[in-house]
Amino acid sequence: MSLFRDDFKGLDIPNNKEATKDKVVEIANIPKRLYFPMSMHIGAPANVVVKEGDAVKIGTLLGSSDEGISTNIHSSVSGTVVKIEEDSSFRGESEVVVVENDYKEEKEYLKEFDIENLTPEKFSSIIDEAGITGKGGAGFPASVKYKMGKEETRFLVINGSECEPYSTTDYRCMIEYSEEIIKIIDLIAKIYTIEESYIAIEDHMTEAISCLDKEIKNQKAENIYIHKLSSEYPQGHAGLQIQKVLGIEIEEGQRSGDVGILQSNVSTIKAIHDAVFERKSLIKRIITVTGPMINDPKNLMVRIGTLVEDLIEECGGLKDGEIEMINGGPMMGRAFEDKSIPVDKDTTTLLFLEKQEKKKEKNCIRCARCVDNCPVALQPIIIRNSFINGRYDRVPELRSESCISCGVCTYICPADISLLESIQALNKKWKEMKND
Repeated sequence: MSLFRDDFKGLDIPNNKEATKDKVVEIANIPKRLYFPMSMHIGAPANVVVKEGDAVKIGTLLGSSDEGISTNIHSSVSGTVVKIEEDSSFRGESEVVVVENDYKEEKEYLKEFDIENLTPEKFSSIIDEAGITGKGGAGFPASVKYKMGKEETRFLVINGSECEPYSTTDYRCMIEYSEEIIKIIDLIAKIYTIEESYIAIEDHMTEAISCLDKEIKNQKAENIYIHKLSSEYPQGHAGLQIQKVLGIEIEEGQRSGDVGILQSNVSTIKAIHDAVFERKSLIKRIITVTGPMINDPKNLMVRIGTLVEDLIEECGGLKDGEIEMINGGPMMGRAFEDKSIPVDKDTTTLLFLEKQEKKKEKNCIRCARCVDNCPVALQPIIIRNSFINGRYDRVPELRSESCISCGVCTYICPADISLLESIQALNKKWKEMKND
């Protein structure tokens, strides 16, 4: 059974990208102290491999990936480890390595390798060593995807759609780093003997399309194609994008690799370029700092471990009034309250909105909009009722674990019911039941 419904067209929602889409990425100030949570990715936390008093360089390993799903974490500055402590992060409480910056900018590079003779195995090991995770917001260790062999790889799809409102991280990456993006896509295609590579991008991103098209011609990368998607939400979801670009259906429980497709976010691809061609670990990323409650919205190149409050200051501070702070966009992002949390590898956007009084939920009016507009053909209101009634055992029957957390159901509900919140809560209860 296909995960995505054939008749799904997506929602036309305001993208609210005007404040930053034409702003060139600025280099953010580098603070005196940086904070590195060992949990800044999906999977097991990294194991701390340094101790207080150790001298480190840019690229020095601070945390080593555990067995299974995990990733390496590197210092983004040179200096000294001054503290190792439990502290808050965007993924909850975590062991945190604190590095005091000496501003010498001394660097440590990845091990040397023969770029002309890379195999898929060696390529994925470089990504693993560099600590690269998916930079679209999920934080999945990228090396896992690239452990596919040549014989099982059919296509490469690069996700540049960035459908989440307000965020212009990927858009600016495609404009300002188009040369690097095409260069690494071409190399990946050669390593995995892929005949067709696609960059999926929304049709309104005209400047990015122009830059990428120009580089494809300049580099004579004839097997890289730009696939324009209509500007509906949520075009950025991996499985839905594969269906739109290649016409290949992702079945329930499948990932892109199961059908022979390598797929990465465009900013992830830029990080892979830096690891392969410059031997650099993932120690910085573009972050969009935006929203109506920040004085000077910007796209910033930020060192991992910088505190949110430092970026707020760099963008002119916050406006007066009650503010809702979101890590990510308004559809799939998560609210947070502590400005002293450090940004991590999958922080795409810091959004500052005027806090609204929470709308009072009303009774369902049976309009079926949540059902008609769910990309994966769930029945959100039925799932919600199962949660309210304590019927956690209905998860398999209702397929609630197939939810892609896009937030369409909550967004479109005229009764202001927090449907996505209920779906996630039901799935959490079901997992707890299974683990007991």
